[in-house]
Amino acid sequence: MEPLAVVTRDGYIESIHYGFVCVINSFGKVLYNLGDYNTKIFFRSSAKPVQVIPLIQSGAAEALNFSPREIAIACASHSGQKIHRETVEEILKKLRLDEVNLHCGIMTPYSEEENKRLIAEGKSPSVFHCSCSGKHSAMLALAKFRGYNIDNYETINNPMQQEILNTVAEFTDEDADSIPIGTDGCGAPIYLLPINKIALSYARLVMYSQDTKSPYHYSCKSVFDAMTQFPEMVAGDYEFCTELMKVTKNKLIGKVGCEAVYCLGIKEGNLGICIKIVDGNERAVYPAVIQILSELDILNDTESLMLRHWYEIVLKNNLNEPIGKILPVFSIKNPINSRQLLGKKLCDLTT
Repeated sequence: MEPLAVVTRDGYIESIHYGFVCVINSFGKVLYNLGDYNTKIFFRSSAKPVQVIPLIQSGAAEALNFSPREIAIACASHSGQKIHRETVEEILKKLRLDEVNLHCGIMTPYSEEENKRLIAEGKSPSVFHCSCSGKHSAMLALAKFRGYNIDNYETINNPMQQEILNTVAEFTDEDADSIPIGTDGCGAPIYLLPINKIALSYARLVMYSQDTKSPYHYSCKSVFDAMTQFPEMVAGDYEFCTELMKVTKNKLIGKVGCEAVYCLGIKEGNLGICIKIVDGNERAVYPAVIQILSELDILNDTESLMLRHWYEIVLKNNLNEPIGKILPVFSIKNPINSRQLLGKKLCDLTT
């Protein structure tokens, strides 16, 4: 692992976030990396765009008349806004199910506005506020379409979850039986995989979305188009994934995962990228993403300017005064051999 981002206070480096980066093409060739790309991490919610593919591939999405907006919410770690909750409810109505059938659990919504509304009205969050409720509604749809038991749809032994696992294995070039399975925060299975193989799944997703001869073309194009056309469904207002895909339009898909995982699929060159911040702090992920996209010349000047606030995140004190920043301190093309960063001035990094 390498230093990827630092936290400054009055120009001095106070904290360092270490991590891994892997940029790979759809043929499995690693183009750039920082740290050992064979290191295994949990895919977490960055897996959702791959996990939803069996819903489309099986014909269930078409049979149940899933809209692109509903495909997008299935890929989402949404913030619990009204548009998210209502979309999940609509999916359940199609299935003739209700909230008791969702086994994703209840969580405080990421949306500060929605959380304040609940507090002001004396209400508690529901399963629809859970950031993974879209994924779970899609899993229910696939299970019901296949005729599988929906009472344990979230368990790895359910044939529907095995179908998803096999798809993940195919997109990552791994043997399904050899992938260690964990339990995600929402109770669904999640997969322990090498960083380069996680990146590969995104490279293949964008490749198949453009390759009309691929048997996965329609499914992958549906996922890519849904995420880029409705990025607000993938995350929510003011969220990084939303802003990144809105600004870059049809160039890429990006998806965050808990414990500071981030994955990208880049159309140009069919590239897949996986970033992991070792300490699990998400605040370091976003400057790292912008740094990589800038080095790969994916962002034009206008896009870079529009996303600048994610590249240099300003930190403020209790008086609302700026006192520091979160900044990337790496280069994928010219790795920086600098580990002794604590207590240094930012200007020391360039000398």
